[in-house]
Amino acid sequence: MKRILAALAGVLLCAVALLACTSCGTPKLSYEEQKAAYDGIIAEYTNLLTARQNGDELTPPKTDGMKEEEAAIAEALYGIVADQKAETLADLGYGFKDMDGNGTPELILLTRYTSIRAVFTLVNRKPVLLEANYGEGAVFLFATKNRFFMERSTVDGSIRDATLYTCHVEGDRMVYDAVYGEVYDQEKKETLELYQMVDGNRTVIDKEAFNELYRERRQTLDTEYGRTVKLFSPYIHYPLGEKVPTENLPVADFSSYEAIRETYKAISTCLEKFDPNKWLQGEYDNLFTYPDDRSFEYYSQLLYTAYRGGFNEGYDEIDLNGDGVDELVLMNEDYIIKAIFTIKNGKPVMLDALTHEKGWLDSEGFIHVDREDEYMLEYSLYELTADGDYNLIYSILLAQYGNYYQTYYYLTKEGKTEKITSDRFKEIYNDEYCVYTAPFEANEYNRAVSGLTYTPLTPPAEDPVRNAVTKRWYKGAWLNEIPVDANSAYGAIYMSFENVTETQMDVHVTYKYAVYYPDPDNQYHSLEDITESDLNFTARFENSVFVFEADGLKGHLEFSQTDLWLVVEESSDKRFPVGYHHLSDYIPGE
Repeated sequence: MKRILAALAGVLLCAVALLACTSCGTPKLSYEEQKAAYDGIIAEYTNLLTARQNGDELTPPKTDGMKEEEAAIAEALYGIVADQKAETLADLGYGFKDMDGNGTPELILLTRYTSIRAVFTLVNRKPVLLEANYGEGAVFLFATKNRFFMERSTVDGSIRDATLYTCHVEGDRMVYDAVYGEVYDQEKKETLELYQMVDGNRTVIDKEAFNELYRERRQTLDTEYGRTVKLFSPYIHYPLGEKVPTENLPVADFSSYEAIRETYKAISTCLEKFDPNKWLQGEYDNLFTYPDDRSFEYYSQLLYTAYRGGFNEGYDEIDLNGDGVDELVLMNEDYIIKAIFTIKNGKPVMLDALTHEKGWLDSEGFIHVDREDEYMLEYSLYELTADGDYNLIYSILLAQYGNYYQTYYYLTKEGKTEKITSDRFKEIYNDEYCVYTAPFEANEYNRAVSGLTYTPLTPPAEDPVRNAVTKRWYKGAWLNEIPVDANSAYGAIYMSFENVTETQMDVHVTYKYAVYYPDPDNQYHSLEDITESDLNFTARFENSVFVFEADGLKGHLEFSQTDLWLVVEESSDKRFPVGYHHLSDYIPGE
């Protein structure tokens, strides 16, 4: 019996060893080796572009005898190049991006203007086509949350049929989150049909259902969609005109917090003036070199956010999840957060780049992201878990769309989205989300309670006090406390300086209080009642700051290049509550 058991054990050990050897025989390819698996596609793509540029007539591929996957790739490459206008062939390129975070890079064919032509992935180490989109009426774009947005339309006379897709890569397939569309009479300017595709079947839907499907597109693709797609696009290689740097360029290094600070410092000072059009067209892509694909994406997002607003970029390091390891927070001198990095698996990872949102931290380390545009208000609360995961706790959304811009309210929590009432939206916002009150703003709350301390990356270009006292400063806010019969109330502070010396300065403050009442003659208008009052005091230089005491007010002033902080430490004046009041040198209407 022992001999039989020993023999069985030997067989099992041999089987385990065989499996181990089999596994060793096909080791997982590195990221760069996986990219090399696309070399055949890139070579054929380049050959077709070169032939077309030389004026050669392209011959449709002969797919007889090809495997289905090979035929799909050949037909897509031919169709993309044949469809492109001759004068814009040099705009066609390719890039790599791991769209689902599984360690396999997707090959993406796209243009200089980041319009996608095709997406490929690897299955058993071989390329397969996931999606191709080209031709008249075709749109294929990057969206947020690693999503794509597509539109395919046909026109018959005045009738336009547009089908909209929101989709994402999941392993070896493209998952279509939503497929829906509209049939529209362009001559009569009216919608003839709204529909949704379910399991390949076209079903007529009403406006309400269409708006529900349209909501996700609005959340993942900003109204300024060119900005969105650029922020999430990979570095583009151009087969017909690859740009080779002629000088040693700085490296966009994101390998450590120290390297990120130095990279962000270089990014924030690399341009005298940021031109959004040049950025969208890729003219700033070669200001740095990039060790990997991720570093280009980080660079592109930080370049945009560094020049989006404010100056004098800086940082702080603060532990947001209590694991004993600090996160790196990039911000500028007005305490507007630009990006947050954490350490995961020993390497820095960007949690968020606040490219067109406001970010702020509360006293418990939760991360708030405010997104506001003309037709959408979205407020999202995130936590950084002990494992380094960036989790959405909940978000509330106010969206306006439709023929008459109907207003809809949503709550997203635990992966589910539901409609809520306007009262519920206000309740969540006022009682749970927004923990600061007017007249304070998010960055003023950051300054007061988050624990953040601004450290500049570069010294000021000129003395901040000398610069500040030559300007007029402003702060405005919609107020929480309003008269009972009023619609709203607004307070504004204007500050200027006179008789400035190294030891003291005279400060003149004007406070405007505007109350808006319903107009009994027109429900769409308001009646405005404005009162104005002044406050004058002298600020004296003591202990490295300018301190002041006025009637019912005590505090100090802090100066920077484009920002001014009125720090109120004691107050019996309702116009100036205790706290950090941030003033800007931008004055509306001037």
